[in-house]
Amino acid sequence: MKRWIVDRYDVEAARSLASRAKISDLTAFLLIKRGISEKETAEAFLNANLNEHLRKPESLPGCVAVAEKLYKAIKNQQKIVIYGDYDVDGITGTVILYHTVKDLGGNADYYVPSRLDEGYGLNSEAVRKLAAGGASVIVTVDCGIGSVAEAETAKEYGVELLITDHHTLGNQLPDAAAICHADLPAAEKYPFPHLCGAAVALKVSWAVGQLANNGLGQPVSSRFRERLKEMLGLAALGTVADFVPLRDENRALVRGGLPFLAPKFASGGLKNLLEKAHYSSSNKSGTKNPMSAEFAAFQIAPRINAVGRLGQAGLAVELLLSSDNNRTKQIAEDIEVYNEERKRIEKEIYKEAEKQIEERFEPQSAPAFVLAGDWHRGVIGIVAGRLADKYHRPVILLGRDKMGLNPAVGSARSVADFNLYAAIEACGEYLIRFGGHAGAAGVTLAVENIDAFRSAFCRYVAERITPEERIAELHIEGVFPLGAFTVQTVREILSLAPFGCENPSPIFVAEGVTVQNVRPMGRDGSHFSADFFQSGGQHGIVIRGIAFNRRDWVELMQPYDTPMDIAFKARISDYSGKAELDILDWRRNDNG
Repeated sequence: MKRWIVDRYDVEAARSLASRAKISDLTAFLLIKRGISEKETAEAFLNANLNEHLRKPESLPGCVAVAEKLYKAIKNQQKIVIYGDYDVDGITGTVILYHTVKDLGGNADYYVPSRLDEGYGLNSEAVRKLAAGGASVIVTVDCGIGSVAEAETAKEYGVELLITDHHTLGNQLPDAAAICHADLPAAEKYPFPHLCGAAVALKVSWAVGQLANNGLGQPVSSRFRERLKEMLGLAALGTVADFVPLRDENRALVRGGLPFLAPKFASGGLKNLLEKAHYSSSNKSGTKNPMSAEFAAFQIAPRINAVGRLGQAGLAVELLLSSDNNRTKQIAEDIEVYNEERKRIEKEIYKEAEKQIEERFEPQSAPAFVLAGDWHRGVIGIVAGRLADKYHRPVILLGRDKMGLNPAVGSARSVADFNLYAAIEACGEYLIRFGGHAGAAGVTLAVENIDAFRSAFCRYVAERITPEERIAELHIEGVFPLGAFTVQTVREILSLAPFGCENPSPIFVAEGVTVQNVRPMGRDGSHFSADFFQSGGQHGIVIRGIAFNRRDWVELMQPYDTPMDIAFKARISDYSGKAELDILDWRRNDNG
């Protein structure tokens, strides 16, 4: 059971905004809840577009320096290696920069480290290997900002290192030839430090395109402009996959970039992947089905992430770069197999982690969970996220080998506003290395230090998260009758998309409803479906509700014949085109 928090809001302020911005009361109400109360900011949010809201690359600290050195290397035919991280953000950013170098006639290659054998980020052994292979320039994507020792290795081997990253700055910056990062000290502080790695790569590519066509600040060539469409789609995918705040220019980037992920614009390999994800440009009711942030985040991204998690991230890069349809079809099929394997491993780890929590901890009172097992290091991050959501507290899962000879490698996930990076940094004496940001991080430590690290980490969390804050919360936008959720109203709610970090899909409550036709749903019956009735009008209102992966609710609700309150998100059914509800939670209505 979760705590339902029904946030208060200023009714008069919402009505005033609706009048000034010429929008409906409902839209104004939802904007007020998101801290938007002025006409100008409301219009900027609702109409966020690339032309007005995507800042020029020259304003991003270090972008010009990286772009100039990269363009010089392209013109001089130096061998350039794009060194990307193995997640969706790193892979899409790698493809963006690789296309840029190749399109401008440069000598390009790419390198994505094995998550299992090399771990996260730049590593000195890879730098030495790339130097031996003739690389004279390495450009990092979504990594490198903490690679102080690796930068020294690059200098030692005569490699020019260019860093593009978005992760938290450490106490010491690497001694690289140039660094592009939104938080770098600059004459004018960059106003939005939440770009993902692929978005940073996009800004660098944009600047390089300008340099190749009359100089910085000038339009890019028509050919490069066409390529930018594909890059925008990839940057949008990287943005939603990395769960950075979907506001300001991230919102504009995702709104403007998502259409370029659809089959009409997507590369051949991405089209093959969309087929595997069962994407259709129109739904079962015959209406258009535009690419959504949710589909990108929960259907496309997990498939790309799966190969990275299982040590085959290079396949995803090849999929997005190759023009050989037979090859991309085969890769898409392979990725689907990897994704199914990832799901299987994930279920096993989740089950074992749950057992460990029940047997070794007090689930209700523990401030955080630091769990260790002989677990697949590529999948533990997903499980950590699921456990953090369930228990509403920070979770770190550590994968160790059975012999205990190698360091344990872990993935950490946070909740709410808790700064995970700061917590891990405070326990740094027990770690070999760590990196990440406030919401997610990675750690490496000696097996014999696990217990000491667990104690220090849990102690730090306990001092900053109260027992009350460890109960999962649902932040409710408001209480409304079911009759309010017409198709027109739901479409209005969906106009606030793309939803994601810092712009969550609105959650509502309906009180005093009764349930009918409770049944399992899906091919394997693992989902829940029912009809919810509320009196009102001549015959009352009935709306279908569904809940994914909640088969257990079927047995709980079937005999339930008294009124209940339901918390839900509103959606339009892909099959019927009618309004329906995503049920998130429910409880007894003791007032009848």
